[in-house]
Amino acid sequence: MCSLEFPDLESAFHQAYADDGLVLIGVASGQVAETDALLRSFREVTGVTFPLAWDDGSRSAYAFPESISPYPRQVVVDREGDVVHLASLHRPDVLAGVVEAALGLQPGARESKLQP
Repeated sequence: MCSLEFPDLESAFHQAYADDGLVLIGVASGQVAETDALLRSFREVTGVTFPLAWDDGSRSAYAFPESISPYPRQVVVDREGDVVHLASLHRPDVLAGVVEAALGLQPGARESKLQP
């Protein structure tokens, strides 16, 4: 999990789109014995409130072999269960468009959600 992108995922996505049906789950992969402590620490450091899960053995990485990357991946699954987005770079503008389309929202809906 990348601590640099998680605060943005929390505020600009999890909080902004939760009422529209977005379910955001952070998945860490690898083989670490202290998984619970690691996830608790990560949650404290980043301040995220969405669920964090541990994928022992990195099975989720191999679910998308065409995109195996050392960087965190973003996977967007629409309401029908289809993967509609798979990326290794955090590009909030691109992700917002994909999330809005997957949720059936008007393009640009995020902008109004982020206004104070």
